[in-house]
Amino acid sequence: MNFQPEVGETIRLFGRKYTFSKHPAVEGIDIPYGQEGRQGTVYQLVDEQARTLHRYVAFKVFRERFKSERQIELAKKFQKYAGGYGLSACLRSVIEQQSHEKLVSQYEDLQYSVLMPWIEGPTWADILLEERALTREECLQIACTFAYIMKEMEEAGLAHCDLSSSNVLIPYLSKEKVDHSFADIELVDIEELYAPDVRKPPVLPGGSPGYAADYVRDGVWTANADRFAGAVLLAEMIAWHHDSIRIEKADDMSYFAAEEMQKKSERYRKIKGVVQDTLGEAAAELFTRAWESRNLKECPSFAEWFSVFPRSIKEVVINRKQAFFQAKKQPTSSLLSVESLLDIASTFEGLGNKVAAQREYRYIVSHFPEKKAVVEEIKLLLSEGKVNMEPQRWDLADYLEAANQMEKLEEWEKALLFYARGAQLPSIDFATKEELEIIVEELREKIRARQQVITTEAALQKILDEKQKKPEAPACVPNFSGKTKKQGPFLMERVWQFSVKRWKLLLSLSCAFLIGGLLIWLYNYTAEKKWRELIQKGTEAFTRQNYIEAEGFIRKAMDQKPTEDLYTKMATIYISRGYHEQAIRYLEDLFYEKKLSEKNQEAHYLIGRAYFLLNDFSNAIPYFEKARKGEKSIYEQDVIRDLVVSYARTNQYAKANNMVHQLKAGDLVSKAFIANLKGELFELQGKDSEAIEEFKNAVALHKGNERYIKNLVDLYIKKNKTNQVDDTTKARTYEEAISLMNELLKEDFTNIDYLNRLGQAYYDYGLYYEAKGNRRYINLFQQSLISYNQIIDLGIRNEEILLNIGILYDKLNQKVKAESIYKQVLKEYPNSGHAYFVYGLFKLKEKKYKEALTMLQKVVQLNQNPSEAAIAKERMKEMKAKKLI
Repeated sequence: MNFQPEVGETIRLFGRKYTFSKHPAVEGIDIPYGQEGRQGTVYQLVDEQARTLHRYVAFKVFRERFKSERQIELAKKFQKYAGGYGLSACLRSVIEQQSHEKLVSQYEDLQYSVLMPWIEGPTWADILLEERALTREECLQIACTFAYIMKEMEEAGLAHCDLSSSNVLIPYLSKEKVDHSFADIELVDIEELYAPDVRKPPVLPGGSPGYAADYVRDGVWTANADRFAGAVLLAEMIAWHHDSIRIEKADDMSYFAAEEMQKKSERYRKIKGVVQDTLGEAAAELFTRAWESRNLKECPSFAEWFSVFPRSIKEVVINRKQAFFQAKKQPTSSLLSVESLLDIASTFEGLGNKVAAQREYRYIVSHFPEKKAVVEEIKLLLSEGKVNMEPQRWDLADYLEAANQMEKLEEWEKALLFYARGAQLPSIDFATKEELEIIVEELREKIRARQQVITTEAALQKILDEKQKKPEAPACVPNFSGKTKKQGPFLMERVWQFSVKRWKLLLSLSCAFLIGGLLIWLYNYTAEKKWRELIQKGTEAFTRQNYIEAEGFIRKAMDQKPTEDLYTKMATIYISRGYHEQAIRYLEDLFYEKKLSEKNQEAHYLIGRAYFLLNDFSNAIPYFEKARKGEKSIYEQDVIRDLVVSYARTNQYAKANNMVHQLKAGDLVSKAFIANLKGELFELQGKDSEAIEEFKNAVALHKGNERYIKNLVDLYIKKNKTNQVDDTTKARTYEEAISLMNELLKEDFTNIDYLNRLGQAYYDYGLYYEAKGNRRYINLFQQSLISYNQIIDLGIRNEEILLNIGILYDKLNQKVKAESIYKQVLKEYPNSGHAYFVYGLFKLKEKKYKEALTMLQKVVQLNQNPSEAAIAKERMKEMKAKKLI
């Protein structure tokens, strides 16, 4: 049955009821508000239950030859680009038989139709059709915005591939300019969008008349596909303020006629002249380059176009983009901060949903590798228990259930977090996303309203408190002379008489006061007990390295009764989570506010330690010196060690050596500490042999000390990579390093750091034997692979670990597994130059030269590692010289 909707007709999509609205431009008859396009019709639907901001949605019904199951794949792929400026149309949900069985059975036309945001505003085709006059400033603003959006897309490797006047929407010119829901310009009809991870469409449009170059016959699908059509659109936008351009346009859809494209016609000369008068000679030259081009590569890039606009216009464009993202309550790079995601995961744990918590933790590890301290903390957290590493699908129900629990507890901020996170899930459809965004907005309003009430109540309470603080005036009575005087003995006599007559009442009151006092004491005792319990729980959580939970307990204890000890505990948590700068500001503010004593050695050490971890050793030294003054503390050894290293890192070796020599060793532990310190100092000075002897001494004196063992193992591996060690020593030190790491793993077999070091030791030892042609390398590579796979089993998977596994499979001649791993890495890290480098060398070794060339070209293009880029260039040069490519 054909789908022919009527005005007011309702349709249920994704569980919500929508109504077809009336076309606003047609009077006398009721026809649905629809816009015809090349591929189908886009209807406006109304959601009566939604707020004004989200009231309208677009419903695109494709013509028969454009209907395709490919729309499902595109909706999933496009979702990651929907947050881009000007690409709101990428946010879409597809109508499928599976989810809308009754509807699709009744109307087959609706199979693979699409629900999208409704973007208000005229298209550039509407401006051309109506010959709508625009000011010079409006034209420059529109053109500059369009150039900026296309520049951003081109730099991201995206292209529209079907640019024309009808595919460029301009919300900037809509009647309701105050709405920041969309960019000033939005691209629509993006079904042919070119993106690195999207399959090429089976059929490509040959280009729209008036915008397609002569050399584009069968359509193009490349990253620079938009350059010619974009140049024509930019010229139209820049020059449209001139009367002659509007009058002399070829037809209602474009300024140029199809037959005059790339010919030096009168229209070409006219628009080029107006472009030059409006924007200068540089802009005219860019248009000429595009017009005279023989292929798309000869056309100017959109970055070149953007550069010719006046600075003031560019600043307005960028500021409006920032206002757009701010209005959407999301940063341009990431919708929720790491801290918010950690809060979500922690709350999931508290609700007993370990699977959802682990899913969030793994998401943080894979998407925020730059947050090294947080990532390491999560790795340790995941290693504490068994983790299900089977692929887990995002389940919206988890987030809705958690949000519901938070609402019952009236923890509105946390409920808001869960709803907001739910709206970001990759598996969510557009309609549900819209609904969740509405809930988020309503919750924000509720929170704002509550904060307003709290603020008002606080102000009233302050007024009452101030009134109660005012001392009451002494009771006075008038004397016969008309003056006043204070009450004297007469008052005391009356009080005595009252006491005698009302002794029972006074006794009752005394008992009441006594009971009240006992209750107050009991309350204070209970509060003190709860306070100490909070500190105890925080300390235990910190010991387990669950820093997020520890911070929650310590913060609650501080709210109840802040102390200097709690302040330093909180700073220690910040440092452990990698928030070094925050820890510094936090403690310095407390010193400034006199909440911390200047004699607090621990606080001084923690500031120094934070600077130390930021590699700012010159700023760390003064705080370490302050921490050394006064009585000895539990931090004494840490202070000395960090101070010695700081002196050495700032080339003050004399001071560093002097400090070490002044230390007194009374027992084995102290002797081990001094030996390790000497080792670290020798290593910083490049004296590796002396450092190894000191580290060995420290390990022997204090068996099982993690720091000393790691220092020795790391230096063994480092030194064995040089030519300074003979074969016998190399074999012995590799064996010793492996033995030491295995000893540590006996105590903590799920320690990620230990497993990583052990895997590295086995791998390097294997390389040593492989170079000698000794088949012992096979067993060593297998042991290394076991170590890295154990890390994967613990829930930790990052680029480095996966590449190591791929390299080991290659070394063990398991080529299929190796290639599978490399493909997986590139899928998860598509912009990793190092991954392309490793995979490219693999392809080269396999004599797949064309594929190797593609990989190595990508390494050079990304240029993330100069050394790898240089090697890639050399390998490509060799292949060309040998005529392999």
